[in-house]
Amino acid sequence: MQFVEILSACLGLLGALLLATRSHYAGWAFVAWFASNIGWIVFGADNQHWFFIAQQVGFTVTSLLGIWQWLVKPQQQRRAQASQVPAGPRMDTARAKAVLRLIGFPGYTFLLVGNFIGTTYLQATFHAPCNLSGGRPVRQTTRKWQLSAHMTPSELVQTALKCVLTSLEHEAREQFIYRGKPIFGPHFDVERLADLCEQGGALEVRS
Repeated sequence: MQFVEILSACLGLLGALLLATRSHYAGWAFVAWFASNIGWIVFGADNQHWFFIAQQVGFTVTSLLGIWQWLVKPQQQRRAQASQVPAGPRMDTARAKAVLRLIGFPGYTFLLVGNFIGTTYLQATFHAPCNLSGGRPVRQTTRKWQLSAHMTPSELVQTALKCVLTSLEHEAREQFIYRGKPIFGPHFDVERLADLCEQGGALEVRS
C-alpha cells in the first residue's frame, strides 16, 4: 500500500506542475489527478479514512470535469470545425484545405501545393513497392493536378477522385504484363510509340 501512497502523491504533484507551467500538456494534469484520486481512494479504503475517501470522490468528479473541458470538448470542437468548409466566392487555401480534410481514400494523403495566387496544384502521396525494382514500400507521388481559384468545392473533390483513379490506372498499367512485358506501361516515349504506328503490320484489325 505504500507504493499506492507514493504513486498517488507523485501523480498529484505532476498534475500541479503541468497546470502551473501552462504547457501544451496542461490539460493532462486532470488525467494525472484522476489517477491520483483513484489511488487515494484505494489508500483511504485500506486505512478506513472515510471522510478522506469522500473528499477524493469529490476530487475525482472535478478531475473528470477537467478532462472533459480541457481535452475531450476541445477535440470535439476541432473536429467540428474541420468538417466545415468556409464559404466564399473564390477558392483559396483555407477552403481547399478544409475540403481536402473531408476526402479520404485508403493509403492516400492529399497535398495542396501553392496558394491560388500563382500556380497551385493537388498531389497525392502513397506507399507502395516500386513496380520496376520491387523491394520494400516507398513513398510515391501522383502526377500534379492544377487547380483554379475559380473552381468550386465539388470540382476540387472530383479532381481528387480523378487523381486517385489515374494513380490506380498508372499502377495497373505498370503491373499488367503480356509475355512478361508491361505493354501498356505509362512511361513509354511517345515518339517511339508514334514510330510504331508508322511501321507496317503494327496494327491489328478484324477481318
